[in-house]
Amino acid sequence: MPPVCNNVFSGKDALSKFYDPDSNPLLPLVEIPVHPFEEDGVHIYAKMLTFLPAANVKSLPALNMLQKAKQEGRVDASTNIVEYSSGSTIMSLAILSKVMGLNGAIAYVSNKTTKSKLNLLRFFGLETKLFAGPGQPSPQDSNGGIFRAAVDGQTNHNYNPSQYLNPNNYLAHQRWTGPQIAEQLPNISAFAAGMGTTGTMTGTGSYLKQFNPEIVNVGVCTAPGDLVHGPRNLSLVGDIPFPWQDTVDVLEEASTFESFAASLQLCRNGLLCGPSSGLAKVGLFKFLEKAKLEGRLDHLRASDGSINCVFTCCDLPYQYVDEYFQILGENYFPPVQEEALLDVDCYPYQPEWELSAEVILSKILIYISSVKSLGGETKRHRIEPMSSTEPRTREDVLILDIRNEVDFNKRHFPAAICLDIGNNAESPNPFLDTPTMVKQWRSLDQRLSLDNGIFGEELDGKTVVVFCYDGNTSRIATSILQYRGVEAYSCAGGIGVCWELLNLVDGREHED
Repeated sequence: MPPVCNNVFSGKDALSKFYDPDSNPLLPLVEIPVHPFEEDGVHIYAKMLTFLPAANVKSLPALNMLQKAKQEGRVDASTNIVEYSSGSTIMSLAILSKVMGLNGAIAYVSNKTTKSKLNLLRFFGLETKLFAGPGQPSPQDSNGGIFRAAVDGQTNHNYNPSQYLNPNNYLAHQRWTGPQIAEQLPNISAFAAGMGTTGTMTGTGSYLKQFNPEIVNVGVCTAPGDLVHGPRNLSLVGDIPFPWQDTVDVLEEASTFESFAASLQLCRNGLLCGPSSGLAKVGLFKFLEKAKLEGRLDHLRASDGSINCVFTCCDLPYQYVDEYFQILGENYFPPVQEEALLDVDCYPYQPEWELSAEVILSKILIYISSVKSLGGETKRHRIEPMSSTEPRTREDVLILDIRNEVDFNKRHFPAAICLDIGNNAESPNPFLDTPTMVKQWRSLDQRLSLDNGIFGEELDGKTVVVFCYDGNTSRIATSILQYRGVEAYSCAGGIGVCWELLNLVDGREHED
């Protein structure tokens, strides 16, 4: 078992040691505090194989298969790993092939694989080759990806670990998973795991049988016609040549819905795991429920009167998030408040696009020779331009005033353009009022298009300074303009702040 370890991995072989279970602490075994069998003296534990460095159970057989292949001289730095898998196995093989100095890995994948899953494989640097036909083919199906990977694995510079046929798959769990559980929970009564390749159940279950011949191994398959990533239904498991039938005492089935729902419950209660983990839990619960109804629970009790059960948590839920919503439905999830905002306000904001009135005026007043059109007589206060700002010609600057025409006509900057979208000084803050945001954003997004017949030519090649009543609507407009490649800035606080700086209040010169 692993030596005492401070979890620091150094040196040229740091990654190799990091992925080696013998150089790491035992993976957590976590008791579920609330379940239907508490009063019966049952203790249920989750073996958190998600705490492996690759965050999934398949990294153990991947490591064991590659280590044995390297020892036998079947792989070297020029070798490509080819394997039929769209999930944890091929991702683990891809990671470990690089850690072990191999050339890389190629994923043979069903054409039913989701786009997000394909992108995840590519994220890990995997080439992908698609295959038509059943998504979970028999290893003997000559048209299927498992069979083709085995054939192609015999060609030059390729190696197919063949997780469905290679005994080093299940021997990995005899080597690591079984011994860990036996050390952590010596009086274990039952062990449950999903069965896909059957490697986890065959290896772990056989070790635990040797450790405690009275243990009950519960193999869990998907219900007929259902799909859970990793496990298979019983008809497909039967084609796998591993000695799982010598290990499994009880077979249970779990549906897609049951598996995803159980996984979701585990996640929400603090144990992050994917749907195959939910399947293992469902299978274990079904076994315990039947044993209780048939009066057989006492047969499972250890000498201290307890019944200790373990199921495997195999991978994390994140890659399946969309499927949780598709399979379980919206009723399983809290509603999204202000959902209308998802369709509007789609572009970025940057703080440097919102300037103070002082900075805005310093850029504008360079070009304004008279402010009489502002409404009322006033003494012009000279505000020096920022030293970092190069003076622009008047034609370079466009002033866009997003107030209604009535207020615009009362007072506005010379040469400003009015864009009336129906708001006024009493309009709600669009960032705090969803209907206002929806209305204003849709109107601005349409009218500030570079293809707009009215504003398109005006915006082309200009630096745009945007004013509104309070600075909020102008921020929206600036976001839209910047997204479309227009240099644009909004005035923080709105146009009224400018009037105050210019000593204009209600159309009259402000008295000091």
